[in-house]
Amino acid sequence: MTVHRSTVYPVDGSRSRTSPLFRFSAPTLLGAMVGTLAWPHAIWLAPLAFLLLPALNKRYWLAPFALMFGYHLATTYGLIKGTSVFFPHSGLFLGIGFWSLSSLAFALPYLAYPYIALYFRGCSLAGGGFGAVTATIITSAVSTILPPLGIIGWTSPWLGAIAAGPTGILLTVLGIFALGYWERKNQDIPVCLLMAGIVVFNLWLLGFAFPALAERVPALDDMMGHPLPTAPAGWVGINTHLGRLRSNLSYVDASMEMAPKVLADLRSGDNVVLLPETVAGPWLPGTRAIWRPVIRWTARHPEQIVLLGADVPLARCQPLAGCEPHGRDLRPAKGYLDALVKIQDGHQTVLPDHIPVPFSMWHPWHPRNSFRMAPFSRKPETTEIDGKKVGYLICYEQLLMWPALDLYPHGIQVLLAPANDWWARGTDIPAIQRASAKAWAAFFRVPVLFAMNH
Repeated sequence: MTVHRSTVYPVDGSRSRTSPLFRFSAPTLLGAMVGTLAWPHAIWLAPLAFLLLPALNKRYWLAPFALMFGYHLATTYGLIKGTSVFFPHSGLFLGIGFWSLSSLAFALPYLAYPYIALYFRGCSLAGGGFGAVTATIITSAVSTILPPLGIIGWTSPWLGAIAAGPTGILLTVLGIFALGYWERKNQDIPVCLLMAGIVVFNLWLLGFAFPALAERVPALDDMMGHPLPTAPAGWVGINTHLGRLRSNLSYVDASMEMAPKVLADLRSGDNVVLLPETVAGPWLPGTRAIWRPVIRWTARHPEQIVLLGADVPLARCQPLAGCEPHGRDLRPAKGYLDALVKIQDGHQTVLPDHIPVPFSMWHPWHPRNSFRMAPFSRKPETTEIDGKKVGYLICYEQLLMWPALDLYPHGIQVLLAPANDWWARGTDIPAIQRASAKAWAAFFRVPVLFAMNH
């Protein structure tokens, strides 16, 4: 009797020649190297993590998990210092906990990678190629795209492909398919690495080298048919250096400092002024009184618009319709919205986010001071400004896949990216955030307008 055994691992005894510690640590170090090199300045390298999955999968069943664990440890280490700044009484221990546990959570779905690849390789004539693509898509979607992990899953390797547009995504998928198919043919690791290198080189070429060259050579830009988008004339983002605003009084001082500057910008002819996230603090009657000169100016000049980051109390506030400018009582009985307040034609409209930062802003165990979490909100993060469809991603959302994917069907023409990164000073988190927002802007082929508080 002949027994046929189907496996994703070699059956020639090669696994027994190395220790389990080496077989786990080598992919971990390889993933850490990819993450370190890719973020934040060479994100076109990030898809290399996906391309290595089928090549390493046949060597050890924990290799996909180890590879992605190392990748996320390298890309999220800024959490250690950032958390210690935001929660100064917790020291480094809370930061180390967030860093290690979040990386572990992002990597856990890849424990299923070998089994998904094995199952789907028998469902198609393409065999290992189809299995590798299906396993990559499913595990990466659970890890860094779909809630619940999607509300914390940042530095997704897909962002490196997204920056090169739909062609970059297709190229990455084809590369995974080819490497999965070759894995079935038992090709050597150097051949697989060569193929992965070719794919990554083309991602760099399509997403970064050509656009950078086209910016200097307009004729090449026209030939490519991809005009490099620039922000509309008169649209400005204001960066501030307010640091941490610790009390209601500090927010009042910040508004008293910013409001005259914004009014001066409007008088100088700027049409749209974007300010950073939450710099106005709680949007209460006293805060609105400070901004009343700006509100009155827009009533006389309806073509000019201000977008101001604020904490909008949920009580007696209808976020989908906008807050009543002269409400009597907006004390936060049910928490806040992390939002942009759009000031236009003398009126204020609240543009809420969908996903605030977990733990620091969203903490349902203390709802009175928590911000609303609504990853499945039916209201898109879009608005109309100056006749253009505008999408916005507020601070933390710029790091994620889920909120940006929600913008895709709406055909936005400009992307707004306000942020408040005072707590991340001295880390690479602001640079990662900016790179992620730029990747989505490149994918949507729209300009992106930043406004950050340092």
